Amino acid sequence: MPVDRIQIVSIIFTVLIVCFIFSLVKNRRMKEEYSLLWFCMSLILLYLSLDRYAIDRLGTLLGIAYPPSVLTLMTTGFTFLLLIHMTVVITRLAGQNKEVIQSLALHFTGRNAPASDTLVIVPAYNEEKNIAGVIDELAGLGQDVDILVVNDGSHDATARTARDTNKAVVVDLPKNLGIGGAVQTGFKYARSHGYNRAVQFDGDGQHIATEIDTLLTPLDQGMDVVIGSRFLAHQDGYRSTFLRRRGIRLFQRVNSLLIGQTITDNTSGFRAYNSAAIAFLADHYPEDYPEPEAVILLGKHGFRIAEVEVRMRQRQGGRSSISGIRGGYYMVKVLLAILMTALRSTKILKRE
Repeated sequence: MPVDRIQIVSIIFTVLIVCFIFSLVKNRRMKEEYSLLWFCMSLILLYLSLDRYAIDRLGTLLGIAYPPSVLTLMTTGFTFLLLIHMTVVITRLAGQNKEVIQSLALHFTGRNAPASDTLVIVPAYNEEKNIAGVIDELAGLGQDVDILVVNDGSHDATARTARDTNKAVVVDLPKNLGIGGAVQTGFKYARSHGYNRAVQFDGDGQHIATEIDTLLTPLDQGMDVVIGSRFLAHQDGYRSTFLRRRGIRLFQRVNSLLIGQTITDNTSGFRAYNSAAIAFLADHYPEDYPEPEAVILLGKHGFRIAEVEVRMRQRQGGRSSISGIRGGYYMVKVLLAILMTALRSTKILKRE
């Protein structure tokens, strides 16, 4: 089939657009979730460029005579560039907005003198049914830890319930930032208060406080990050749903290829960090659903990562944010984020 000049121009333009979007995402000028739409639209434009009769067939199907024209392609190209620019601006403003929200929340929390060198960071969004039990369980360890609840813009009584226990410091984010923004707020608090160790601990009651010692021991033996895994060996604790286990297995294979280390539970939010990892993640923690991406980020920057076997429970109340059709979207978005993290340039951190 002969190819018109306009088709050649359109194909070249589409390929350049794809490369441009890829570069923007790689250099953190566009969020992965925004780029998915642009990649899809680029594929559609590429198809229309390759098949000169595609629009004619669509018009026939709909009973509309609409032959493609140079004007249509030029208009489409201009619209692409304009909307990509808007997406870049939105990404930049979203990042600045997150920084402002975190700074304000930490400022109004004030400075509380640490009573321990270990901080337990509990991100919580609409967890009023679970948060008091989580705090009581942590406080009942008889272990020297401080508890920080990061209330991620909850619409219920999460913050008030946490404060009423009088056993935890509560940081109130005025707007929901997602799990990544909430946990990063905890890292910023830990760094500014000089904690040597931090433990990430979910606010839904899924994690078991008595397992914290299992995570902290490898830190004392020289590890930088320790991940609590449900899959190192068969055990009786909660191991997530079948579909999520398949997704976790996929992350295991992808991350193992990218960092040369097998991590069996990349989505686990039960983790411990030393001071070097705290300082790094306070500035560079991923957004949205960050655990699999953080594994790549830490591995690429030379942090020593270990896994230990832990037991977990099913969430004690409420509903997971990753359910139904969102699960498939989550998989695609996180895989794209992992790929971009792996392709970004790496600067190994200097150790003290």
